[in-house]
Amino acid sequence: MKSWTCIENCGACCKFNLNERSYLEDKLNKKDIALINSMTDKDGWCKNLDRENKKCLIYENRPHFCRVNKFSIAFKGYLKYRDKFLIDCCKQHISSNYGYKSKEMKNFKIAISEK
Repeated sequence: MKSWTCIENCGACCKFNLNERSYLEDKLNKKDIALINSMTDKDGWCKNLDRENKKCLIYENRPHFCRVNKFSIAFKGYLKYRDKFLIDCCKQHISSNYGYKSKEMKNFKIAISEK
């Protein structure tokens, strides 16, 4: 089975619109939602993402919902499918932000050993 891993220089999960992610409503409290809204630029990208290098500027101090390996346990899909759930989520985010044939997607597929 393929193993999920986060790849460097991606940042696909750093673009989010809470209106498009209604499945998060029961995973976040009001304080989390307010923090997400304060961290999000008008174009949907996190203000703490160095967009040129695609690196988090607050990585060591990022909120719990930015810690994929810890936040994912709140989802039933993860509890059932584990790495497959995370891989599918990453593919969805990478594809919607950069395109299915993007360098980010190619790098992700290599990282999870999928040709």
